[in-house]
Amino acid sequence: MTSEEVGRIYGDVGLGEFHLTLASPLERGEYLSVRDEHGRMVLCQLDDVQRQSDLNVERAAQLVHGGSVDVSEAYNGRARILGYREGGLVRVPQIPFAPGASVHRAEEPLIAEVLGLKSNGNTGAYVGLLRGHNLKVELDINVLVQRHVSVLAKTGGGKSYLVGVLLEEFLRHKVTCVIIDPHGEYGSIRYKTEHIPKERSERFQVEPQGFRDQVNEFSPDTRLNTEAEPLTFSLSHLDAREFLTFLGIQNVRGYLAPMKSLLDRTAIANPDYTVKDLIRVARGIEEGGSVYEMLAQRLDYIEETGLLGPKGTSLNELVVPGKMTILNLRGSAPDVQELVVTKVATSFFDQRKRGKIPPLFLVLEEAHNFCPQQGQAASSRILKTIASEGRKFGLGLCVVSQRPARVDKSVLSQCAAQLILQVTNPLDVRAIAQSIEGLTDGMTETIQGLPVGTCLVTGGGFATPLFCEVRPRSSRHGGESVKIVPNS
Repeated sequence: MTSEEVGRIYGDVGLGEFHLTLASPLERGEYLSVRDEHGRMVLCQLDDVQRQSDLNVERAAQLVHGGSVDVSEAYNGRARILGYREGGLVRVPQIPFAPGASVHRAEEPLIAEVLGLKSNGNTGAYVGLLRGHNLKVELDINVLVQRHVSVLAKTGGGKSYLVGVLLEEFLRHKVTCVIIDPHGEYGSIRYKTEHIPKERSERFQVEPQGFRDQVNEFSPDTRLNTEAEPLTFSLSHLDAREFLTFLGIQNVRGYLAPMKSLLDRTAIANPDYTVKDLIRVARGIEEGGSVYEMLAQRLDYIEETGLLGPKGTSLNELVVPGKMTILNLRGSAPDVQELVVTKVATSFFDQRKRGKIPPLFLVLEEAHNFCPQQGQAASSRILKTIASEGRKFGLGLCVVSQRPARVDKSVLSQCAAQLILQVTNPLDVRAIAQSIEGLTDGMTETIQGLPVGTCLVTGGGFATPLFCEVRPRSSRHGGESVKIVPNS
């Protein structure tokens, strides 16, 4: 059975795209098929649509004044050629389609075959359905960890909801992961959602589910984040260089020798020293007073945070095979958040290189704050290192941000898979376009008008970008906006 004919090819035809006249209007992004010179059915995608008419200014003025005018119109489009699958590879015809060739609406088996939409079994993260079709979009988790991924959207675009969907899939597949959660949004994943509309539940095949037994949560501020365990770092496990990084001192060379001296002097007096002991000794050293006073001031601040103690949270508590750890930083000052991210990211990278912890996926919310394009954060260096080298050691990175233009380009460009929801800021749109291969002008325009709940997927095991309707969450969403004026 032949699928519905929707148009005919006209004009000059290239190997990458062609123009067609349409029998009736189609939506941009619609999948089409054309039979090539060898009889193979080739998948194409409508990238632009125009509605042309013979209505000129004078005749339009007649309509404005109540006149009657006959208008002749036609629908024309531009489609790009995606290809056909042969020998497991997607190939593009080397002979242009014939002008006048029939264009059909693509059938789902062809779409699934060429796009690579298939069940990935134990490695597939089900994020939703191909827009306009009942074809599941499953990202290959191994590809995500090995190649890194970014989730980008403007504020209110559904970013944290989509990240929650990804985290549910990691938990179902027993992927070891840690999420940096600056606003305390993700603890709700413990609890199943209260309601999924029946129509959406049936269409997406999703049921309510909570993940309490697979989630651990730690926070520097347990008074505010009452469901979390205390997050602290052990003094005895920090050498001089790590101490300076933790204190946020960028001039390591200038302060390394004084820091070593301070640690040695304090340990001689008391091997089980505290931060207060370090402060006292620093302020008692007369030679090089300004350097030690600077160290004392930074130590004063760290003492107030309560992050350092005689017995810190162990790495085995933070990285538990098959479970997710939330580092809830809600209520912590920005520089304290940077210190936490710097320390844990450094520990994960070092220990993963040594094989001391299992392969790990690190999810970084508000990435523009921790690895900014302009300015410097204490955590920038280690995050750049993980982005460029982490994949070799089984340390994957998920970069999440509502301001792509403010994320360090060297980090963003290392993300071979992207999940992009609505983005409207011109600088952010430009940053996305520059970091993604195969993104057409039509897709770039579509991103700016995407409805909430639809995302553009690139990479993740797919040869070409595609639009996905995000599935409902099984667990409770914790990122709802606060209402200032309640509904009546």
